[in-house]
Amino acid sequence: MIQADVRFWSDQMIPPRRNPGLGRVLARERNGFTLIEILVVLGVITLLVGITVPMLRGARLASLNTMDLSQLRQLGVAHLAYQATNTDHFVDVGLPHGGYGDEAQSFAEVLARYTDDIVMKSPLDTSRHWPSDVGGDGIGVEDGGAGPLRRTSYGMNNYLSRNYSPMVALYGPGHAADRFTKVRRPERIVCFLHMTRKGDFAVSDHPHVESWDAGNEPWELASRQVAISAAEGEEVVDELATSNYGMLDGSTATIEFGDLYESADRNAFDPTVELPRTGG
Repeated sequence: MIQADVRFWSDQMIPPRRNPGLGRVLARERNGFTLIEILVVLGVITLLVGITVPMLRGARLASLNTMDLSQLRQLGVAHLAYQATNTDHFVDVGLPHGGYGDEAQSFAEVLARYTDDIVMKSPLDTSRHWPSDVGGDGIGVEDGGAGPLRRTSYGMNNYLSRNYSPMVALYGPGHAADRFTKVRRPERIVCFLHMTRKGDFAVSDHPHVESWDAGNEPWELASRQVAISAAEGEEVVDELATSNYGMLDGSTATIEFGDLYESADRNAFDPTVELPRTGG
């Protein structure tokens, strides 16, 4: 009986064995995350942000380009409607670079009467020269911010104009390619394009394509008049720069500059010359 009591009391006096794993867990709960664990978590977050942000930026740019192509398509539809009621003649331009011009003659004003869906400000356009009530800074293109403001993101190929075509300047009235019967393959000839966002041509409604052949890099000269990289979300000045274009038949496309212009004798602007070797 005495031995049993001794065994009982001795069993009660033996301290319980500790679980080392449980101790480490409790210590971690008391001390929080280690520095290494925090660095690992931050690294994972940084990696995810680095992957996600470009994807979101790319998705937003794709959406803006889709909207822009839709607006160019509406311009094309309105232009076809204009031709149907004006003996098949093309609409014209009226806003010279750096000047005020005749806005009532410009396609930007005229085509608005043929559809309610035309929006002359592209969602890709970040020019400061727009009036402040449409998202610009209200700054003109002249010194000190004076002068005319931007009235359209888009311009029209001046080879299709009755007033600003180089063919008219060289050979006189009647030599402009101002209707479909004077244009071969209208689906390949550019009609509407993006004007540059800064400088004198930012307030014009047409470029001077005939001036692009003055050097070995026509894309550099063209970029001073038109936004050759409007579709890219950043300024790119080379022959691979892409922008959105409305063709003469009403179709639209995102095209590299080099697929539209090789030289004065081979381009998709002057209907009297050969088309570029690339681009279809």
